[in-house]
Amino acid sequence: MGEVTLGRDGSTAVVTLARPNKHNSMTEAMWDAVPEVFAAIAADPTLLAVVIHGAGDSFCAGSDITDLEGQAHAERPIRAEEAIAACPLPVIAAIEGHCHGGGCELALAADIRVAGDQSTFSVPPARLGIVYPVSATQRMVDLMGPAVTKELLFTARRIDAERALAVGMVNELTPTGEALEHALAMAEAMSRVSQLTVRASKEIVTGLVRRDLQAERAISWVRRAAEGPDLQEGIRAFAERRPPEFTWRA
Repeated sequence: MGEVTLGRDGSTAVVTLARPNKHNSMTEAMWDAVPEVFAAIAADPTLLAVVIHGAGDSFCAGSDITDLEGQAHAERPIRAEEAIAACPLPVIAAIEGHCHGGGCELALAADIRVAGDQSTFSVPPARLGIVYPVSATQRMVDLMGPAVTKELLFTARRIDAERALAVGMVNELTPTGEALEHALAMAEAMSRVSQLTVRASKEIVTGLVRRDLQAERAISWVRRAAEGPDLQEGIRAFAERRPPEFTWRA
């Protein structure tokens, strides 16, 4: 059947796509579960970051082909993708093995992608005669530019991890089997820095990419930083040559 589970590692939410016998290909129920899981994450003030990964040796091979007719308009994948992108916490995708179609859609909605060096990636709608969602296509253009996006969509070819790194699809590579460990360590490091800076940065960068950042929102973050506890703690910690202990929470 497959499921999407939510666990935690310290202050990090761990979302697992769990259908390993099918390379975590997504059923309709799994697509529907993603927004529910991310709503639970957003409602938990003790969580500071999210890692999403696949059970077994793959991230996600895309939609279950047997469910494809019911997903002709990609409504479920789009809702799942948007739930990940809208998460107020930083989201890291830990990728191993197959990352194709809807799997790429999920991974590209994350803020950061860490991939095992034997991972493979593709966007194969041209093999099926369907149109990739506009939202996911826009993320490809934002990350890789129009030329690479067209190449991947026009050819439906698979690319290896080295090429994915070179074109900006992933942030960094790890030895095979170590992507999750590396992503969790990255998330833990994020928990030690100013959460105000992290939240502000995510909102500002997203707004700049979408070209809809309101000046008032950016100014309000600057004001909150100036008036909040983290700036003074950062200054004191620097002067005292010690790690800062930031306390701001959303």
